[in-house]
Amino acid sequence: MWRAGAVALLLVPPGPVVRVSVEPGAVAITTGQCNGVELDVRLTNAGAEPVYADARLAAADVLHMPRRAISTWLPPGYTRTVPVAVSAPTGTAPGVYLVRVTGAGQRVEVPVTVSPPSPSPDLTRSVSRVNASSYRAGLLPCGALDGDADPARWWKGTGWADSTGKEWPDWLQLRWAAPQTVSRVTVTTVDSAEFPVAQFGLRDWDVQVAGPGGWQTVAAVRGNTAVTVTSDFAPRVTTEVRILTHAANGTNDWSRITEVAVS
Repeated sequence: MWRAGAVALLLVPPGPVVRVSVEPGAVAITTGQCNGVELDVRLTNAGAEPVYADARLAAADVLHMPRRAISTWLPPGYTRTVPVAVSAPTGTAPGVYLVRVTGAGQRVEVPVTVSPPSPSPDLTRSVSRVNASSYRAGLLPCGALDGDADPARWWKGTGWADSTGKEWPDWLQLRWAAPQTVSRVTVTTVDSAEFPVAQFGLRDWDVQVAGPGGWQTVAAVRGNTAVTVTSDFAPRVTTEVRILTHAANGTNDWSRITEVAVS
């Protein structure tokens, strides 16, 4: 019961407070479709109420980002981390470019230092474009050009797999901005306790190079049960190399490649 002269005290819980952050705070990349990095954009609800949080991403025109907006539901105390890939096409001028993330009245700027790839015997480091007949979520074409040839890590995103089981052929194709002299292609398939090469590895494929008359087969692998196979052939000048797959070793029958090296 209220008495005369009593003062009512109304306790109002604090509203939602969204914090925006990006890690790492600065990155360096080399040009090429597969030579980018991922930035982790984090939205944190530091308040006591759930909220929808939004963030916008912007970058210099020379940088490529597959997404420009983030919208997510944040319960109190929850952090949502969204990976955002950033890359620079072959031919991008060396320099420092900014990625900007804005949201909840905040702005975070991440400097991206861009440079050309260093000379390397492995020509995959300077590939300007890679694509495939198809791919599974998390097993993208660039996964086969990331420098990680551990066949036990294929399923963790360091390799490529097609998405059309038991349908052949499949292909993984590499392209350079300028002609290259190639004479060796090494293909690493899969091998682990979960994915043994005898059941899941790539069995039959052709190594092809692009020429004036179209694709030319320079090596053919059949009946393979090895984890890694190197194909040597007479030097060819080309701007494109393709792995054309024909069969796997049975189980689930997909094309699975952990790594490709070209020299």
